[in-house]
Amino acid sequence: MFNNIPQLPPRFDLLSAQRICNSTYVTLVDKVTGVTYVSVTHNVDSSTIMQPLLDKDGKPYVDPRYSGK
Repeated sequence: MFNNIPQLPPRFDLLSAQRICNSTYVTLVDKVTGVTYVSVTHNVDSSTIMQPLLDKDGKPYVDPRYSGK
């Protein structure tokens, strides 16, 4: 069904992953924009929430290692 879709390079890099109680917290960075996200899953039956991390001014935090690429 999806054989004709071109393969794109992976867009996100995994920065960290941590499990606390029944929740999994994953920090990702978008390699295209440099925006850093946190992804939270509370258990295997719940949906995953993905939110951008914000800087001190309330704007999405751009990882300087990825900005300008």
